[in-house]
Amino acid sequence: MPARFFGSHLALRAILAMPALCVALTSSLLAADSAAQQPWPMRFAVVRTNDTACEPTCPEWISAEGAVGAKTPALLKATLKTLGGRKLPIILFSSGGNRDAAMELGRIIRRGGLDVAVGRTMFTGCRPDEKDCRANDGKGADFFGQALSRGHCAAECTLVLAGGVERIVPDQAIFHVRLTDPKMSKAAERKLLAYLKEMGVGPSLLDALKTPPDSNLDMAPLKASGLITGTRAVESITGSAICKTFPAPDNCRVFTTMDLEN
Repeated sequence: MPARFFGSHLALRAILAMPALCVALTSSLLAADSAAQQPWPMRFAVVRTNDTACEPTCPEWISAEGAVGAKTPALLKATLKTLGGRKLPIILFSSGGNRDAAMELGRIIRRGGLDVAVGRTMFTGCRPDEKDCRANDGKGADFFGQALSRGHCAAECTLVLAGGVERIVPDQAIFHVRLTDPKMSKAAERKLLAYLKEMGVGPSLLDALKTPPDSNLDMAPLKASGLITGTRAVESITGSAICKTFPAPDNCRVFTTMDLEN
């Protein structure tokens, strides 16, 4: 099933009203739609797959979930600092937020040479929002989980996605490209166009970002602008099978005895 690109939640509700859609699909769409009203600021977490079959060498990624705020770029910098230069892909799930902060996030991601995919992390054991969780103690990683392609990226999240070296929007993802406030001054428009050019994305994306709330967009113009470089599943960059290749991707980490003692 192709990815769904909408200018507003009205289009999503219209899709949900179609009787031909199966219950499972409806449930996933409703979950993503409710996430569009994210009350929490974006949180970053380095996650290791919960598939133990890949041990001792398993993939890891950065989960980025929540609304983009003024402090979000500093949080990402702090997370990347803990990785010692390792390049982990970012699995992005966001309703948007602060436009300038989103562009700064994109620049940090591009400088780090990181890939970005729209998706969601389903945690097992501890979650980033849990305090004093001890479920993962002695297991060698702070967080474990599975990355799913049923993600959601809306509004200013588009600008974060643009920062990825590879920018993946899986077929199962829901993608709302219209900015929260598409009205902008000429100066703000020039600033946004300069950012898109810096990220290697064509100026045609600006029209999509300013679409009316009741309009639908298909994948073609988004691909043509260069915003989307792939539509494959997030498992292609987070699944345990990737660590069986040689050389293994940079986001594959080997557990050591020292890891398990931490």
